[in-house]
Amino acid sequence: MRVLFTAFFTLISASWVGSLPHAQVNAATQTPAAQTGWAWPAIPGCLSDPSISTPGSTDFSSPVCPLYDQLLTSGVTRIELVSARRLNGEMDGVLYPAFLPGTEVVTFLTEDKFNQSFHGATGLVRVSGKAVSARNGSWWTTLSTVTNNGKLLDAASIRQKLALPNEPSCLAYADNVRSGIIAYMGVVAPAFDQPGGGVEFWLPPGAVVAKKTVDLPGSSGCGTN
Repeated sequence: MRVLFTAFFTLISASWVGSLPHAQVNAATQTPAAQTGWAWPAIPGCLSDPSISTPGSTDFSSPVCPLYDQLLTSGVTRIELVSARRLNGEMDGVLYPAFLPGTEVVTFLTEDKFNQSFHGATGLVRVSGKAVSARNGSWWTTLSTVTNNGKLLDAASIRQKLALPNEPSCLAYADNVRSGIIAYMGVVAPAFDQPGGGVEFWLPPGAVVAKKTVDLPGSSGCGTN
């Protein structure tokens, strides 16, 4: 499995906002985790890592838990749990972790059954500053993560939940996820002075096909590109 991790993560070319990978940040832009005084979000009970004692409470109603249950019942195979600490290390994200430490990350092999199960509110979406970078990248979330009562959250609220370096302007809807690809699902770690705690998916570049984009409330919009 370690060989697979290394092979896939060497392919990472874009973050949530189409620049550096979420887990790889220039030291000039952010203080290491140990010095920021981050307040970790509650650890989802369904994905709490039994081998790690992490500050914070346990949240048994976390929105990631229904998604995990949905994945288990979707018919998708090769579902495993991997320590976020281990996976963050593979992603060179020890100081700037992508997935919330103290949790486990769900790894799975994409199949047609994933597309059939994850749609609508649980369909994948991606946010960025422009349409082209919103449609292309490795970090995705679910529509339910960035909406409330069916309405898109504003750019500032989305930035908080996904721990982004800047407020996004554009959202892209995934049309299809290619089959036969190893993917990861977990909880967003705090970063860029943002709390995180949302749900995030990582898939290799080109694994997700997306065409439709929309402007986010409270933003400058997708623009023409």
